[in-house]
Amino acid sequence: MRTLRLKTNQHRLIANLRHAFNQASMLGELLQNARRAQASAIHITVNQDNLTITDDGIGITDLQTLIFIAESGWDQQLKERENAFGLGVLSTLYFANTLTVHSRDKLFSARTAEIIAGEPIEEDVAGFHLEGTAIHLEGIKPVQAGQDLSTWVECELLRLCEAFPVPIWLNGAEVPRPLAKPDLHWRETPMGKVLINLSGTRTQWRCFLQGLPIGRLPTSQKHQVVLLPDSTLAKLPDRKHLLNETEDHPRIQAAVNQAYREALIEKKQALAASDFVTYYAHICLNSSNADLLNDVPLVPLAWFRDWDEEPAGYRQYWRRSLGRSGVIVQQALEVLGVWQIEPDDEVVPTAEIYLEAANAFVLDEPGLDDGHWLKRLVKVVSAEQVRIRAGTILHREADPGLADYEVELELVDALYVGLEGHPGAVEYAVKAVRKGYTLYLTPSAGARTGLVCDYVFDDRYDEDREYKDERLIQTFIAVGCSPSADRVVQALLPYALRHVVQPKLAGATVRLIFDDTGKLQAVTA
Repeated sequence: MRTLRLKTNQHRLIANLRHAFNQASMLGELLQNARRAQASAIHITVNQDNLTITDDGIGITDLQTLIFIAESGWDQQLKERENAFGLGVLSTLYFANTLTVHSRDKLFSARTAEIIAGEPIEEDVAGFHLEGTAIHLEGIKPVQAGQDLSTWVECELLRLCEAFPVPIWLNGAEVPRPLAKPDLHWRETPMGKVLINLSGTRTQWRCFLQGLPIGRLPTSQKHQVVLLPDSTLAKLPDRKHLLNETEDHPRIQAAVNQAYREALIEKKQALAASDFVTYYAHICLNSSNADLLNDVPLVPLAWFRDWDEEPAGYRQYWRRSLGRSGVIVQQALEVLGVWQIEPDDEVVPTAEIYLEAANAFVLDEPGLDDGHWLKRLVKVVSAEQVRIRAGTILHREADPGLADYEVELELVDALYVGLEGHPGAVEYAVKAVRKGYTLYLTPSAGARTGLVCDYVFDDRYDEDREYKDERLIQTFIAVGCSPSADRVVQALLPYALRHVVQPKLAGATVRLIFDDTGKLQAVTA
């Protein structure tokens, strides 16, 4: 019987691993090794195609461990804590021609091709004792053709070192590490330390593992930051992604959610109620922390319809107001009342006309927690409850040709709206109101196209159609208000006859003849 077992072509395996690394992997691994060596400072020098990284760490006892693939050489405790893979220096071999290592009183220097091929490398006694380790790479291949190595290293270090715990200098200048500042307020969570930015969304976060960035990049500049526990598992070989993303991402999100809520609670405890509501109410609503507002006796005015910016009518989402600034206290709203329109009643904005006339507080924020005190103050109104009292009819047109072809126009000399089913409701004089398919107008109503429709057809706003309806309604009102036939004709004249010079009509007198129904029968000179 033949026995089979796993075999490895060692040299081919090592040669093929070059496709698993890149220059960024190389730079990150060199920084990681220096940190693990307990360095308190790292100095990097770059010129042309050479790079030297020097640290003041504990040094390397046996230089063989540096080029021992899958054997890190670190002590057992660190291996278990950080899952050291023993692939760090391997990444340097693919992007440089020569590798020189000097640690304590020993050094070696060799061509990287020889190291990859497994050829013997001579270890020498250094001419001087070096505290820590210096790794020198010569003949580094550019990331892109014609790219300057110094510029690339500088850009990469800015990305890699944001949260790196060890100070780093590049060609004598310290590299900024904004997330390593001692005054930052990190919060301990089951998934490491979290730095909360309340102006950023809680679902956008960026992770760092053992000081280096890992995983997905947030699409928003305002996001949360997570320093994962050192023991978190990352994928071989370059550790750019978490190994168990399916399980770890929900845990990270839960940790961020917890820290985010803690930060909001701290703000609530530290600030006056008015300030907390002003600056953090929308954040509470957008972060699933709406319940933190339930016991605050003030609410933002932005939660209510701003009638000055958004008068009654069909709402166009791109024109919606950000809402009024300021807050209003609970006691005032208990006296003034809070309203909402029946959800199924939004097709025709009849109820809005009454509420606008009453300057009512109409709750326009759907994200409130069910336990918020505003919920018990809300009174619901529907179009059926709006009572219309119209004066004398001046003009009526059953088919005016508006965008909503079913709408009829009725011009009256006075118009009032009241409310049935709500004791104490006041009747208000208004300029226009729509009830069903009838649009009631007074002489001073203006076009009021907002009561016709939203002018969005096939997901596109038709400005020309709205402008056409505006002229139709204005003409309808002008005709209805005209006391004589000549004024009616004048109101009906198209723009070209009103405002554009027509040489052929110079000095002319034209007579229009209409039949008994009011239809134009003849035009004579």
